[in-house]
Amino acid sequence: MKRTLLYLIVVFCIGSGNSQIKGHVFDLNNKPLQDIVVLNKQTNEHTHSDANGYFKCLKNNPGDTLQFSFLGYKSVVHWIVESDFKINLKIQMEESSLLLDQVNITEPLHYNLQKIDMILQPVQNSQEMLRLVPGLFIAQHAGGGKAEQLFLRGFDIDHGTDIGITVDHLIPVNMVSHAHGQGYADLHFVIPESVRSIDFEKGSYNASKGNFATAGSVDFQLKERIANNSVIFETGKFQSHRLVGLIKLLENEKSNAYIASEYVSTDGYFEAPQDFKKFNTLLKYNFQLNENSKIKLTGSYFTSSWNASGQIPVRAVESGFIGRFGAIDPNEGGETNRFNFMAQYLLSTKSHQALKLSAYFSNYNFELYSNFTFFHNDSVNGDQIKQKEQRNIYGFEANYTDHLGNIEFNTALGSRIDETKDSELSHTKDRFQVLNRLALGDLNEHNLYLYLKLNWLFNKLEFQVQGRADLFKVSYSDKLLNPNSKSIDWDFKISPKLNVYYNLNNSMQLFVKSGLGFHSNDTRLLRESQEKGILTRSFNVDLGTQIKLGNSALLHGALWLIKMEDELVYVGDEAVVESSGETVRKGIEAGIRWQPISWFSLNFETSCTIAKSADEPETLNYIPLASKWTTMGSLNFKNIRNFSASLRYRQLGDRPANEDYSITAKGYQLLDGNINYKYKNINFGFVVENIFNTKWNEAQFATLSRLKTETESTEEIHFTPGTPIHYRFKIQIDF
Repeated sequence: MKRTLLYLIVVFCIGSGNSQIKGHVFDLNNKPLQDIVVLNKQTNEHTHSDANGYFKCLKNNPGDTLQFSFLGYKSVVHWIVESDFKINLKIQMEESSLLLDQVNITEPLHYNLQKIDMILQPVQNSQEMLRLVPGLFIAQHAGGGKAEQLFLRGFDIDHGTDIGITVDHLIPVNMVSHAHGQGYADLHFVIPESVRSIDFEKGSYNASKGNFATAGSVDFQLKERIANNSVIFETGKFQSHRLVGLIKLLENEKSNAYIASEYVSTDGYFEAPQDFKKFNTLLKYNFQLNENSKIKLTGSYFTSSWNASGQIPVRAVESGFIGRFGAIDPNEGGETNRFNFMAQYLLSTKSHQALKLSAYFSNYNFELYSNFTFFHNDSVNGDQIKQKEQRNIYGFEANYTDHLGNIEFNTALGSRIDETKDSELSHTKDRFQVLNRLALGDLNEHNLYLYLKLNWLFNKLEFQVQGRADLFKVSYSDKLLNPNSKSIDWDFKISPKLNVYYNLNNSMQLFVKSGLGFHSNDTRLLRESQEKGILTRSFNVDLGTQIKLGNSALLHGALWLIKMEDELVYVGDEAVVESSGETVRKGIEAGIRWQPISWFSLNFETSCTIAKSADEPETLNYIPLASKWTTMGSLNFKNIRNFSASLRYRQLGDRPANEDYSITAKGYQLLDGNINYKYKNINFGFVVENIFNTKWNEAQFATLSRLKTETESTEEIHFTPGTPIHYRFKIQIDF
């Protein structure tokens, strides 16, 4: 009788869908696979494998089917039998070509789709990889070594003020209180071939993303190991050359290591040679201490130098004073270098329970020479400026993940300290002569943060409740006024977030996301007052859907809104403080990915944005350089008799260049393409940028300037011309 009762209880538990299935997922080399989507096709509930390949499904019945899927691997289907509840399943997955059929609608599409784009759309540098983010546009306006200007969701992000950029989830790219501008994000220290994936999010809905993540965030995840050794050589117009090597140093059951190096040189397409030179190197090392723990070490070094032709006024070109690719001040340019080191310890004792301890250090040096107004301020020597800094960054984070029933939680405590010495803005002549120091001082910024993320699956609903707390302490020593005095301030912000996903079925997901975010203001605001405010708050809302049509098409769309508090901006080019006022940005964006057959796919993304100041009258409330219409798309062909090719299109519409829209920054439409052929272990490539040789302006600003021959200053568009038709050849040998 007791046995019968026990049997009935077991059957009831299994039948009620409360039985757990556990196991782990491996590749064909018995290496654990992370982030594999495990979907119960009957209940539509899903989970994913952790860093050690372990997974745990809470509610299952005999006869249900579990689907294991991930982009780049053949999907595996497992039919549940009663004995599965007593053992740990072992699922082995085989790599395959990238197909939209492998994408699961219950997972964020941005992660998977960027993996497709990375393979089909080759880039020259990691800064260009930001173009893979739908709706994000970049513009270079002072030579190849300077961080690009960024535009997203109606923000002129400058060089990073409103987008948080990291490498390997933690190493910061954005620089607080940078000599050139707040949030300056120079990504050139990353080698494109070392990037495993790009994870991006628009808005401020992830508590693990803190400072600067208002319009969005981007994380570049580096490869843990490489499949084979590679040597890559590229050459093209304008004396452009690039050499890359990725070499295995170690590969065994316990450990692996590789080194990647890159050298780039080019004269650029301007009349004055750019003489751009860059060297990168990266070392990755992983050591398995035991079955449950491992150590990861990452080190990198980067250096570059360049000359620049800068931004030129329209009137100088139209009058014939200079050519379209000429320069007013040929002495612009700069140099920079950066060293990074990160150590991580990972401990995982059971499925989805993990502790990760990380610490990092960066040493950074920067020197830039620019001239935006020419002879507006100094009619004799010109208005050239020097911006220079030396910086050390120290950081750590302790991150813990676990399950409480069917609630997954993740919490972290971390800190970042920035120390700069002699952050400088000076009026110079011909780079070498300092005429006047406008700002000089030492900065210290300390950010202590704590966040908690709760993820609860309830039938077809998924709730993400998150919160983040940030404490900032900043200080500035002004060496021009009193080198012994120090201005100090504190600020504290709590940023709650709530995201709700409704998985209607295996093919459609609805979501609403909301959250508070922030970005820090420049510490040099303390020069004028300690009541300026260190942190500027943002409020974000997204309402959207993701739809999978059959196995060949993916659609997504969203309505969004971002409100920003009044922010006081320290202008690094002039050492003055400006108020931008409260702003409201709202828009709609949509996209489609279609892959009707394995060797052909297309994608199309579009967005429309309205960006206005909330404090100004209707005719004076335009936000300068806020994009209204953007579109981008591509046609991709792969593995057709060893040939692959893609055509890529991007369009940025006209934008206001000033508050009353009396000056227009003209839009552009560009078409790029590439074709590749693989013969055994050798890949040949040919890339063409700006196929139709379109005349376009890459960066544009409404600037008040005066030429040496003029008696009065004029405000008009100043621009950096975009690249004319440009081609390059590429050969890659794998061994």
